Amino acid sequence: MIDPKPEWPVAFFDDDYLKIYRPQFKPERTSAETRFIAESLALSATGEVLDLACGFGRHAIGMAALGYRVTGVDFNPRYLDIARADAATAGVTVTWRTADMRSLGIEHAFDGVYSFFTSFGYFEDDDNERVLAQVARALRPGGRFLLDVAHRDWLLTHPQQRTWTQREDTALLMEETELELVTSRVHSRQLLIQPEGGTQVTKEFSLRTYTCAELSALLRRHGFTVREVWGGADREPYSKDSRRLVLLSERNA
Repeated sequence: MIDPKPEWPVAFFDDDYLKIYRPQFKPERTSAETRFIAESLALSATGEVLDLACGFGRHAIGMAALGYRVTGVDFNPRYLDIARADAATAGVTVTWRTADMRSLGIEHAFDGVYSFFTSFGYFEDDDNERVLAQVARALRPGGRFLLDVAHRDWLLTHPQQRTWTQREDTALLMEETELELVTSRVHSRQLLIQPEGGTQVTKEFSLRTYTCAELSALLRRHGFTVREVWGGADREPYSKDSRRLVLLSERNA
C-alpha cells in the first residue's frame, strides 16, 4: 500500500520552517504582540487562555509571564518540546498539549482563545469551519476569540510574483506568491539561501484566505459576535491597504 500524501502543514512545519521564520521573531516583536493579545482579550488577571496552534510557544510563554493560566495546543510535538524548554528557561508554567485543532474536544474551559500569525485557513473550507466550532466549544459563554490572519484583499490588490529579502543574518530569502481567485487560496514557495552555501531550504504552503465579511459571517454562524476589527497588532484601522486582518469576537451566552 502507498501511504497517502500528508496534509501540507505536516510537511511545512519542521526544522526548516524554523530556519526561515524564527529569525523574524525578535523579542521586541513577540513582546508587543503579546501585549496586544492580552489587552484585546481583556481577561481577569488569572484568566484561562488557549493559544491555538502555538508552535514553539513564543506568545504562550509571554502570556504566562503576565500571569495568565495558559494552554498551548499544536499538532507538532517537536515544537512543543522547544516550547517546554523555553518556558522552563523563562521560569513560567504552561500546559502543552499535542492535538489537531479540528478535534480539540475541549468544552467551556477557557475565558479567551487566540490564533496568531496566520494559524487559521490551513485546510479546506469545511475543516476550517470545524476549527471555529471547536473554538466556540472550548470557550465559556462571554469568552473572547482573537484571530489574526493574512488579509485576502491586500493579496488581491498587491500581487507579488517574486520578492527577495536580505536578512540580518545575511541569508537571502526568496518568496513567490499567487492568489487563486476561484478558491481564495494563496500558494507560496520560499527559498532560503544561506551565506555559507550548501543545501538550500525550500518550503511551500497553500492557505485559504478570507475577506473580513467572510470571516465575520463564519464567526456569527458559530455563535460569535465580532466586537473589533483592526489592520494589525498595532491597532491600525482596517482598510484595503492593511496587510493583516485581525478580528476580536465574543462567544454569545
